[in-house]
Formats: sequence, C-alpha cells, structure tokens
Amino acid sequence: MKHFLYSYNRCFAVLAISCLAFACQPNNSEKPTASATKPSPENYKPQVLKDTIGGIYHEYYQNGNIKLRGSYKNGKRDGDWSYFYENGKLWSMGEYTEGIRNGLSNVYYETGVLRMEGNYRNNKRSGPWKFYNESGKLVKEVDFK
Repeated sequence: MKHFLYSYNRCFAVLAISCLAFACQPNNSEKPTASATKPSPENYKPQVLKDTIGGIYHEYYQNGNIKLRGSYKNGKRDGDWSYFYENGKLWSMGEYTEGIRNGLSNVYYETGVLRMEGNYRNNKRSGPWKFYNESGKLVKEVDFK
C-alpha cells in the first residue's frame, strides 16, 4: 500500500508539472485581426471612438496603408467616410450626418469594380440599390422602401 501511494503521488506530481509547463507556453495560435482580414460590407461594424470629439480621423493597417478616413463633429461621424482594403484600394464610401448614415453609399470589390450602390436614410437602406458582379455587370436591383 505504501508503494502504491508513493507511485500515485509521483505520477500526480509529474502530471501536475507537465500541465503547468504546457499552460505557461506562449499561445502561438494567432487570431486574425481586423487589419489581417478583408472587410465585408455585410458584417462590418464601425469602430466607435468615444474620445474623438471633432476633426479629421485616419486609421491605418499595420503595413502603413490607410484603413479608413473621415471626420467627427461633436463626437459623431459627420461628412464623407471612406474605407480601404489592406492593399490601399477603396472598399467603400458613404456619408454621415451627426453619426447617422444618410446619402449615397458605394461599395467596391478589391479589384476596384463597383459592387453595390444606393442611398441610406437614417441608418437604413433607402430607395433603389444596384448590385454588380465582379465583372461590373448589373445582377440585381432592389428597392428599399
């Protein structure tokens, strides 16, 4: 019985040290960051910058290329905002009024071909929208009322 307890305690100690050693290893599984993934107009959530009161705002990818640019007025997006792919090509552009999307919006494929165009009113798609394939051919028109 004494030999069994000694072996059991020894196995437990080895197991505990092994688990501790693996737990202290650096995590090499990097999750993709926003700058490492392609933007998607369907699921893009604008970054809210509560400390930006007014003026021009720029954000850059790690490679130094522009990621987005626009302006704030009274802490809210106001005026034209442009978003870019990591390669520097225009992804989308739209208009804001006091933090609300209003006006024309264009979204482009990474090749520079227009992907969709239409208007926003009070943060919602409004009126006719046109959707194009990667060759630039009109594939769908939807009227948002």
